[in-house]
Amino acid sequence: MEHDLLIDWLRLIRSPSMGAVTLGHLIRHLGHPSAVLTATRKTLSTIPRLSFATVNTLEQFRHRIPVAPIARELQRLQDMGGRVLALGEADYPPMLATLYDPPPALFILGDPAVLTGGGPVTVTGTRKATRNGVEFATRLGRDLAQSGIVTVSGLAIGIDTAAHLGALDGGGLAVAVLATGLDQFYPRANRELQQQIAHKGCVVTEAPLGLLAVPWLLPARSRILAGLSRGVVIVEAPEKSGALITARMALEQGREVFAVPGSPNDPTTRGTHELLRQGARLTEGVADILEELQWPLRPPLALSVDPKPSIHPLPGEAATILARIEAGAVQEDELARCCQVSVAELSCILLQLELSGLVERRPGGQYAAFRQTY
Repeated sequence: MEHDLLIDWLRLIRSPSMGAVTLGHLIRHLGHPSAVLTATRKTLSTIPRLSFATVNTLEQFRHRIPVAPIARELQRLQDMGGRVLALGEADYPPMLATLYDPPPALFILGDPAVLTGGGPVTVTGTRKATRNGVEFATRLGRDLAQSGIVTVSGLAIGIDTAAHLGALDGGGLAVAVLATGLDQFYPRANRELQQQIAHKGCVVTEAPLGLLAVPWLLPARSRILAGLSRGVVIVEAPEKSGALITARMALEQGREVFAVPGSPNDPTTRGTHELLRQGARLTEGVADILEELQWPLRPPLALSVDPKPSIHPLPGEAATILARIEAGAVQEDELARCCQVSVAELSCILLQLELSGLVERRPGGQYAAFRQTY
């Protein structure tokens, strides 16, 4: 897209009260961002279902959004290797474009072609995942990759991280949907993972550069997680979980919803069990997903990747944890205490180290440096 046109898109997006629905409505009637920016009050007043208050707000603020800082933001994005995908462009994900409120623009790092593939599947769940949940999500991401399906998730600690790592470990492509700007790393433990996905897939957000994680962006991210995919798999989710918002939005968008059963005594599965009662497809593995989506079964891919991919250079916390484990087998709670990281961050880092073949989990919850035997 031409530079000036992108500037016009970003100016509109930055306008107060200019949500995705309103902007989409204006573009459908006026055809072009510059037409929206230059439309007279008389023209705006003729657009159906455009409120008087919206006309006033748009007329008042649209010319006050300065060009210079937006041009600097766009240049910074391009310097990072990123780009903007505006609604209506050929590369814009077609499934996402069908939503009632598609993002007017997406900021991406990586290959946009990954977003337009025929059958991405979203795998998500709780941040407070159990080890069984993490292992299932990792295996599912790997199996989806070996079936030729792109795995989409939200890069959160827990189930999301496991699904991403499984997809990369399986030699496949991953899409990470952020609730922050592309220049932010949240959670910080996933900095390296976010960079890997940008190289082996795509990182996408509708948040501008510099924006930190804020609560109101999480439901907006959920609609993208659901909208990019043919189906959404909820691995573990308690009764109140952001993953359930993603499932609800998937149903509203006409996507398939899959839920993984678990122990009735485990609070992390109460949300998934409720989804099953509401008609979600019970899912015990990738075959259930392929059958429901009518995706052809295929033999495992002959991977041309290192079976133990390296995650070096390690972020500071991971390097500290690895050094402590290499000094001798250690319990998980002791690692959290001596390395001064939260339990959630520790679980995420340990999972990455395990999948990279650097450490192994032993009976009794101990972690030790991996030693290959022949």
